[in-house]
Amino acid sequence: MSRRKSTATAALLALAIAVSALGPASAADAPDVKVSGSPIVGAVLIVDGAQEYFEGCGGNGDPGYSIQWFRDGDPVAPDPRYTPYLHVVNLDDLGGRISAVASGSPTKCAGQVVVTQETAVVERAPLRAAGFTGRGVFELLGRTHDGTLMLYLGKDTSKGWKESRRVGPGWGLFTRVIAGGDLTHDGIADLMAENTSETLYRFPGTGDGGFHTDNAQGTWEWSAMDNAIGPGDWNGDGLNDLLASDATGDLFIFPSQPFGSWSPRVKVGQGWDVMDLLIGPGDWDGDGNVDVLAKDKTGRLYFYGGDGHGSWTTARQIGQGWNALTMIGSAGDFNRDGFNDVHGVNSAGDLVMYYGDGRGGWKGVETVGWGWNIFNGLY
Repeated sequence: MSRRKSTATAALLALAIAVSALGPASAADAPDVKVSGSPIVGAVLIVDGAQEYFEGCGGNGDPGYSIQWFRDGDPVAPDPRYTPYLHVVNLDDLGGRISAVASGSPTKCAGQVVVTQETAVVERAPLRAAGFTGRGVFELLGRTHDGTLMLYLGKDTSKGWKESRRVGPGWGLFTRVIAGGDLTHDGIADLMAENTSETLYRFPGTGDGGFHTDNAQGTWEWSAMDNAIGPGDWNGDGLNDLLASDATGDLFIFPSQPFGSWSPRVKVGQGWDVMDLLIGPGDWDGDGNVDVLAKDKTGRLYFYGGDGHGSWTTARQIGQGWNALTMIGSAGDFNRDGFNDVHGVNSAGDLVMYYGDGRGGWKGVETVGWGWNIFNGLY
């Protein structure tokens, strides 16, 4: 342990002892003062209960208490963009644990402090492959021709299907659905859907396979997009993004931001009008960065390697004849070998799974379902 960390940890212990020696400033209990929020990059953490605990400590504009945030026992400098009463989880926090010290106002409650417990280890927001029920295994959404959304759950520990369940009706109103992983920074996978007016809405996941549909939030700069996917964290800031191409062939990233917002789009490619499909397979070649697969209008499939910082490493053809399939996409690791796979539906309605080898290529193909032509979209 470094000297700095030892000193910081000792200071926290001293504060914790002080809590036991000093009574609370109000009727609220110290255990009620805790860090609230998901320990996910992009999430916002707050200290619940502090205002009640330090009630009466302020006045005349003084809130009655202050907050100091810690990462693994070391103090974290406040971000000048935000109030110090909250902490926006960033890449520096990845792998660490966040805690806070709430201190009473020195004018009325000097020396009264509460040390919160640490959060769980900070993680990245789940990608599409993590599923919609929090199990972290293969799950595939299908939309029937009458607009009903169905969820198919892969088995927990082996290849195959566990069950299917009805999510809900009304999804036929949308011309495009994107399963982009966690875009609200709460650790739960979400859905994006575009209507006939070319407005893209975000539907936060409930964590049990459903979606909140009563307060959908629209995006901007989205009109006239031809192809779109949720590739994961494309620009390396720890937040899941969107990629989309327009009719002129320009490819854009729509970067996700904390508080569920979006930064202005950034152009990351041109000439993509030769493609009629984008696929987000996650890390396809094993270098740790998310990648893109794209099918051109003649049926050839190409691999585009992401560099983890919003640009590209390499491009090459990895298949042909893919016009024989519809509803092509990638929803994670179906055969549980540790590598994401690509699915499609053939003319007979068979669901065909193409298994990735984790190095940018293939290791086999298998029919894993029948009658999938009851759907007009898989996500």
